[in-house]
Amino acid sequence: MNLIDDTDVLIVGAGPSGLMMACQLAIRNISFRIIDKNEDHTTQSRALVIQARSMEILDQMGIAEKAHQQGQITKAIGAFFNGRKVFRVVVNDLGHGLTKFPYLFMLEQSRTEAILIDFLKKYGYEVERNVELKNFNQNKNEAIAVLKLPGDREQTIKVRYLIGADGAHSIVREKLNIPFSGKTYEQSLFVLDCKAEVNIPGDEMYIAFGSESIGGFFPLTNGRWRMLGNLTKEESEKKEITFQEIEKKFVTRIRMRVRLYDPQWIAIYHSHHRYASVFHKGHCFLIGDAAHIHSPIGAQGMNTGLQDAYNLAWKLGLVLMGRTKKSLLDTYTQERIVIARNLVRSTDRAFNLVSSESRFLKLFRLYIIPFILTLVLPLFNHLKFLPKILFKMVSGIGIDYRRSILSQNASIGKFSRHAPRPGDRLPFISFKDYTYGDEVNIQDKVRSKYFCLLVFEGNVPNEINFTVENFKDIIKAENIPLTDQTKVVYRKFGIIHSGCYLIRPDMYVAYRSQKFDRKHFYDYLVSFMQ
Repeated sequence: MNLIDDTDVLIVGAGPSGLMMACQLAIRNISFRIIDKNEDHTTQSRALVIQARSMEILDQMGIAEKAHQQGQITKAIGAFFNGRKVFRVVVNDLGHGLTKFPYLFMLEQSRTEAILIDFLKKYGYEVERNVELKNFNQNKNEAIAVLKLPGDREQTIKVRYLIGADGAHSIVREKLNIPFSGKTYEQSLFVLDCKAEVNIPGDEMYIAFGSESIGGFFPLTNGRWRMLGNLTKEESEKKEITFQEIEKKFVTRIRMRVRLYDPQWIAIYHSHHRYASVFHKGHCFLIGDAAHIHSPIGAQGMNTGLQDAYNLAWKLGLVLMGRTKKSLLDTYTQERIVIARNLVRSTDRAFNLVSSESRFLKLFRLYIIPFILTLVLPLFNHLKFLPKILFKMVSGIGIDYRRSILSQNASIGKFSRHAPRPGDRLPFISFKDYTYGDEVNIQDKVRSKYFCLLVFEGNVPNEINFTVENFKDIIKAENIPLTDQTKVVYRKFGIIHSGCYLIRPDMYVAYRSQKFDRKHFYDYLVSFMQ
């Protein structure tokens, strides 16, 4: 057997999660190969919503503006019940003051993938198409993978790590014998991209509840719409269903005056709610749909996969550089499996509520929910904290890693309750730059490949310089002096006169200190670095 040993990481699957993983490794100069059994990236719309947290990641990569040019902001969301519009909420600035991207952003998956592929090309990488992972095994030091190349040729390669980004039917997960617990619903859904004559603005999304069906209307570009709905048991048993069958019955069931035409893509699928028992085994990892799948409710699937890759890549990079202990990789499962578990549970409940055939739940959907919404909507518009709570939950900016091992023994000094804690996402704080006087976002200060140490002091103390010197290749210090312009930053970080915050590469708080304690800071670093 002729082994090829020419790369550190093999990424199996070039969907959004695999592509994000590749982009993050490219940024860190980690050698890798990314393979996909398909001939090209998807040309279908598929996942539509890029949540604010994912947009922040794209922004850190410098490609958020490119995404903006190809997508659109959702102005409002609402619901119809038996053809009657019951509520409408403006959401185009729902997360104002919480993020640079305080809205729901619509971008078809085909375009998201194309943007990531272009990013990879700038680093000299391309996806290896028509290449399939046939088998693999691993030993103490590496994974050995057998690839099926075009022309039925085979290639055997050695890699330090193997990333399974190969979807719900992951061969990587299957070969690792990792349980994928959960369930598949009997009821089928259809997804349809087409044009439509419908009394809905082209920048708003709606859910329609009828006595016999549910439907979703999601705006695409160029006058197109994404339609989503459930099928009857008889329809679900068919191998395929035509656009004409859907067009004829869907409109009647939701009791709306709609004309669908010019179909471009139609798919039927069962909704699943599953997650792997572990995301890391030996030299292998699972990300995206290979690790967790759930219903489309909440538009979390692709976003969670992008954030999986973002969490894992910097840890993998540091281990491959030899700058951290291998135990750092264990925090990937610890931090991300909690997110997956909570998503599976919450979307499971929501999916049951909106799609169950139970007579009681049908009556609840059609009559009780509209009544509750008419009562709650005025409160929602009046109590400003309610929209912010909802936005944090849906957008991903409310995710934290406070219980992570990396967040333990990581704080010294007395901080106010509102101050970011270890494991919290770096908050969005806008202020006047102390150097040039321009309006800046604190997140723009931490675009480092690795850690950024925010030092709240007139000048960086020598003891900080001395401590960071040992880690200068992976920690960049950013000094923030106290000025009239930066008072807001000091206040929001709970800093009175001086202190520091260490920010992880994925823009989460790693460590904080009111007054710099060299030993405490050093002990924290060496707990996972070397």
